[in-house]
Amino acid sequence: MLIRTAFLLACTIASFYTHATNTSNIETWLKAAQTQKLSQHNVWLKLGHYITDTSSPSGHISEINSDDFFIASNGKTSPQAELNETIKAMFTPVSKENKNTHPQCQFPARYLWLKKNLLNTDVLPIEATCPAYTEWTNGNSVESLSVIYATGYLGNPASFYGHTFLKFNSTENTSSFLDKTINYGAVVPDGENPVAYIFKGIFGGYIGGFSDVNFYFQNNNYGENELRDLWEYRLDLTPESAKFIVAHSWEVLKKEYTYFFFRKNCAYRMAELIELVEGVNIIDFHAVTFPQALIKSINSSSINDRALVSSVNYHTSRQTRLYEKYLTLSTTEKKLVHSIFNNHNRLYENEFREHSIESKHLILDTLIDYLQFVRSREDRNTDTISPFYRQILSERYKLPVGEVPVVKQQVFPPDKGRDPSLIQAAVTHNSKFGKGASLSFRAAYYDVLDADNSHVRDSALTMGRIELHSTEKNGFELRDLTLIEIESINAAVTGLPEDNGSGWLLKASLEPQNLECSSCLVMRGQAYYGQSRRLSPDILIGGYIGGQLQESYQNNGHTRLAAKLFANLFTNKEYSMRIVLDAIKPLDGEKSEQYLTTFQSRYRLSRNNDIRFSYQKNKAEEIALSFGFYF
Repeated sequence: MLIRTAFLLACTIASFYTHATNTSNIETWLKAAQTQKLSQHNVWLKLGHYITDTSSPSGHISEINSDDFFIASNGKTSPQAELNETIKAMFTPVSKENKNTHPQCQFPARYLWLKKNLLNTDVLPIEATCPAYTEWTNGNSVESLSVIYATGYLGNPASFYGHTFLKFNSTENTSSFLDKTINYGAVVPDGENPVAYIFKGIFGGYIGGFSDVNFYFQNNNYGENELRDLWEYRLDLTPESAKFIVAHSWEVLKKEYTYFFFRKNCAYRMAELIELVEGVNIIDFHAVTFPQALIKSINSSSINDRALVSSVNYHTSRQTRLYEKYLTLSTTEKKLVHSIFNNHNRLYENEFREHSIESKHLILDTLIDYLQFVRSREDRNTDTISPFYRQILSERYKLPVGEVPVVKQQVFPPDKGRDPSLIQAAVTHNSKFGKGASLSFRAAYYDVLDADNSHVRDSALTMGRIELHSTEKNGFELRDLTLIEIESINAAVTGLPEDNGSGWLLKASLEPQNLECSSCLVMRGQAYYGQSRRLSPDILIGGYIGGQLQESYQNNGHTRLAAKLFANLFTNKEYSMRIVLDAIKPLDGEKSEQYLTTFQSRYRLSRNNDIRFSYQKNKAEEIALSFGFYF
């Protein structure tokens, strides 16, 4: 009995001593944090995602809306209160019950930062074990980070401008496909209306948040399903800095933000994570944050007198690999690919058997890529493989190991691309109005002539274009106001089924009824669907049929049928041109058919400058010579 009493007394004394020690240690950290003004430190404000807010008593408010991100009851609006409560929480006694819920486990980046800044106090909390976090970081084996850029995709408004996410490069994984990635996006209900989607995305109608998957899933989604090339920019960060970003990524995972399509988007949130490293400044002050602009900023930045980016790796999509192989084939080999696809037994006939080993490699590899290219998402999800695909694989395995070099398409990394906005000044001559001048501004993003590898080739995405025009007979007047113009072309390279070159065009604008009238703007909506075919790597031809809805100006009617023929020519990255022929038939009103001609050419002077020449015939004829500056 006496022994038991003594033991309980000793435990009680030890408990009081531990509590007293903890209290003393907490006071030491609080006092040191107060002396160093850590609550106003730039990194602490970044860890809490605090922004300036004059309506807040502290002058700050966090952009995170999840209550469980804050330890203090008023932590969302008080960096000081959140710091104080975080310090206290880090000294929470460690037990088996809180091995994953201990504050050190929930907020590992805060803990790392506090330890680093309060190291001179000679006081440290007892380290908690955090199995869930350790497993998520693959045993804390992440030693570097990569920013991945997925090229633009016109099938989804959220991906018009490309997409960025982070990849955690682990020393323990046998393949980079097993590396963890963290992604930021809007939480959108299934079946959301596209118009509502764009409106809510612009004005903050969606919750935004981070999610995580292995790189394999990202590569499969972007490279195989959406056929988008990926560019990987490995950052030259210290392992300590990389681990700090990984730790904060864990803290914000599945926390709720407000998503904004143009500014507080994936590029902005990725930049926030990278800017946790002191000395890195990559967020620009433009009203819009473009993913490509982030890549350019990262590639041109430095840290401690060395480049922030250590290497660039290009991950081609299934479509790119297919087209490279197909364009490497000889004319005879291309015919044989079509022949084997149409009649599988040709695989066993002399026409194929007599080809060299290298030729067979290329023919079969092209068919393998094609069959993967046209494989449905449902078949991918269920891992369903067609008998013909198995047949091709079987023949490929019978051949000696080897790979034939393919003709690589000319590509330019997104960091080498031009800036997104454009100002143009032009001199003009109109057959009715004489000499003139124009000034135009395009907020974003690209047209057929200036699309580069960070954009969708032969396509266009124009938002917010305005043009003012002046002639000898008229002063300056509004000539064009384009709200949005999207032209999406998937050029048919192989001519095989489902590689059919389908395309579409949508446009909403205020534009002149024709070129022989003044102050004759009409509201017009246009929609087209068509086909195209790539004749060579540099030449694309195609056509559309569609319709137009417009205001009726001088009884021109409200509805019109329309058809277009076009040809695009790209001789090199410096010179490009396009010719478009339009035929328009009004369905109401008193006007007759119209036939329009447009010729445009562009010469790239430098990355952010070009000159263009254009000719248009729309009742009157007009030529223009313009100088463009991208910014």
